[in-house]
Amino acid sequence: MQSKRIWTMALLLAVSIMLISCEKPQIVMFEKFKGGKAAVLKEDVIIPFILQNSHVIEVTAIIRDSPYTMILDTGGMTILEKSANDTLRFETIEIPQQNATLAIVDNLQLGNASVKGMKVGLIDFKDTFKFELPGMIGSDYLRFFNVEFDYQKQNIILRNSTKMKVENDLQHLMKIRMIQPYFPGVDLLINGKHKIAGMIDTGLSFAFVFPVNWLESLSDEEKENLINLEGYFVHWPWTEAPRNYLYLMPEIKLGDLVLENVPVLFAEIPNFLNSSTALIGKYFLENYLTTIDYPNRQIKLEERERSNYSLRFSSGVHIAKKEGKLEITGLLENSPAWEAGISTSDELIAINGKNFEEITKLEITDAIMDKTIAKFYITVLRKGIEEEILLKKRDLFE
Repeated sequence: MQSKRIWTMALLLAVSIMLISCEKPQIVMFEKFKGGKAAVLKEDVIIPFILQNSHVIEVTAIIRDSPYTMILDTGGMTILEKSANDTLRFETIEIPQQNATLAIVDNLQLGNASVKGMKVGLIDFKDTFKFELPGMIGSDYLRFFNVEFDYQKQNIILRNSTKMKVENDLQHLMKIRMIQPYFPGVDLLINGKHKIAGMIDTGLSFAFVFPVNWLESLSDEEKENLINLEGYFVHWPWTEAPRNYLYLMPEIKLGDLVLENVPVLFAEIPNFLNSSTALIGKYFLENYLTTIDYPNRQIKLEERERSNYSLRFSSGVHIAKKEGKLEITGLLENSPAWEAGISTSDELIAINGKNFEEITKLEITDAIMDKTIAKFYITVLRKGIEEEILLKKRDLFE
């Protein structure tokens, strides 16, 4: 049932994508279908947020004068939980051929930023994404504004669209391309010769995830730093058999910003993005004050203090809280965890002495991702005996 619901959403997105192309008349047609009109802001709107799972942005939206905690994701479309509409009772539109339902939301607000008359998808959000929330705000809402993401202050600022310019040496300004249909993206130049679009995805944790099929673009020499992975570090429910690899990318260039020796993941990404798009997530964006001006098709990155999260200096294991238990979801070959005999089939009992109920998701992420934490302990159950194992971190590419 869960797979069917996810495919329904993917099909809905695919229908949206097929309605548009680079031709202006078709874009206008889709805009009319999608609907939505934003009021001009009288002043900047500051929206505080909290982070779940170290990266998922939660904000408070106002719908019909009532507050609702919702996810905000530049890599998603605005959706509502079906059960929430049982109370809100928005007018709906059925799309029988896609087994989909849209709701016409009379007014959706973040602070004093208001968008009226937008059509949004109705899905079983809680079952599909395992969040006990009534929905998500996506780029189809944000498309009307200049949107600033400040991870240090944990707030978002919505402004009226304004042409941005570079004001100091720490700022990097570049054009964005809209990826099917409202997702902001930038052009990436890889190793000075390969080009690929990179979608700004605040709902993704890892800094860079490339489509696994894109590995074919790399030469045998370029693939020398590729590390195989048992299980997965990142996956989407609609990918049948997640294949992950860790790779040290020699160079990634976006605009005038040049990154060298960047650890990236290769994975099977959502089908509607096919193999032509990489994803750029929170562990990259948090290093910058990120401002996206949707109407003017611009993004500005202003350098901030660097995050301590690293895939390069690591024990090589990925751990998640899933369905009432701790689970080792991924393991890098020849890493400290691999050499310690850890397996994805191990029954994980505790991390640093804390069991499932005691440890938070942020504590897990800090333990496995923070390069300033040189070691941590895990406790596994083998043949009925608890065994505590010390996992030390090192540079996986040395």
